[in-house]
Amino acid sequence: MIDAVVFDMDGVLVNSEPVYFNRQIRFIKEFGVTPMTTNIQDYVGRPSEVVWARAIPDEAAREQVRTAYAKYDEHTPIDFSTIVNPGIPELLQYLKTHDFKTAIASAGPLDNINLMLGQTGLKPYFDVVVSGETITQNKPDPQVYLESLAGLAARPEQSVAIEDSFTGITAAHRAGMQAWAMRPTAYELDQSSADYIADGAEQILGKLQLLS
Repeated sequence: MIDAVVFDMDGVLVNSEPVYFNRQIRFIKEFGVTPMTTNIQDYVGRPSEVVWARAIPDEAAREQVRTAYAKYDEHTPIDFSTIVNPGIPELLQYLKTHDFKTAIASAGPLDNINLMLGQTGLKPYFDVVVSGETITQNKPDPQVYLESLAGLAARPEQSVAIEDSFTGITAAHRAGMQAWAMRPTAYELDQSSADYIADGAEQILGKLQLLS
């Protein structure tokens, strides 16, 4: 019996991964630096520190570009309201109506999560929000999920994580939870370790209804 659903943010609630990837790679190139990899699979689901280290291994160059990018990002925020994944509002409304406990467990920065929640109007649907910035060990460590479960007073065996990346799926499993994956439409990810793979939020909703 599932009574708690914990969502990753990027790639699950919003289709933000291609947006992050494209603007970061473009900025790095315009700054005059050649990124070491331009494969989106090397970035998706990973903490910001890992993403930057993969893109620019040289620490001095990385910090210079990252500082400049932070200013650019502050003055050019993403409009998350335009990239909410189809079916997410309906799924969250179902969970709210049927008294599921809900949380966000994201590897990303808290400012991004709060910006997304404010722009999309999804904030009322979540009881708990945990960010990679507010913990000491980020995904694939289970801490972000364990903190979410503690905040919800939920048991891992009665909870499911909605994820997209191998890193996130691993973190959820290490927390003792089921991990259901949402398949991306514009790129491929290794989701073979997930307990269930859905083509979208509608299928997640359908599976939850069958289990209720």
